[in-house]
Amino acid sequence: MFMSVKSKRAAMIALVALAFSGHGAMALDPSFDCAKAQSSAEEAVCSSDALASLDLELARLYKAASTAPNVTHQALAKLKATQRGWIKGRDACWTSDMGVPLCTANEYAFRISELRQLYANARAGEGASLGPYPYRCEGLEETVSAVFVNTLEPMVVLRWGEAAVVLPQVVAASGAKYASDAWAGGPALFWIKGRDAQFAAPGQDELSCQEDDIG
Repeated sequence: MFMSVKSKRAAMIALVALAFSGHGAMALDPSFDCAKAQSSAEEAVCSSDALASLDLELARLYKAASTAPNVTHQALAKLKATQRGWIKGRDACWTSDMGVPLCTANEYAFRISELRQLYANARAGEGASLGPYPYRCEGLEETVSAVFVNTLEPMVVLRWGEAAVVLPQVVAASGAKYASDAWAGGPALFWIKGRDAQFAAPGQDELSCQEDDIG
């Protein structure tokens, strides 16, 4: 039976909430030892439950991709190399105009999206991320690919052509709305209502979109 992205997201958010309910104030430990934090980005992760939840989801996906029974030595070597490169990029967030916390969150979201895009095993298990899901938008030649990251502060990663943005979820009267004005070019928007969506690339007009069937 087909389940819409909205339904899948609602179910996943409920699972995340259940997992952390009944424990009072949350204090999440990331996948690495905070006593050995070596960058301002790692320090930010160790001081934020929201960032720690992103780190834990990324660690889950990386483990799934790296321990797949059919992974080749060459593919594993490439995965490890890209992960080292990603860590280097994340640790350079101290240079970002966005500030370390927002830059770090975006770097985690982009990497989560990349692993889900490239590795089937990263999409196989249940966790705090979903997708990618394709959307067709009127007036846009490229398909918009959406990965939903339903950690403690939900966001969506959108990719179309050579462009990509991360948008945090914001309050909406209906549907699921993601918006940000942190990207160069101007405000960006992705607003889902059932299988329909509105998408505005940074500084661009809104386009009407619809989720493609995915089998």
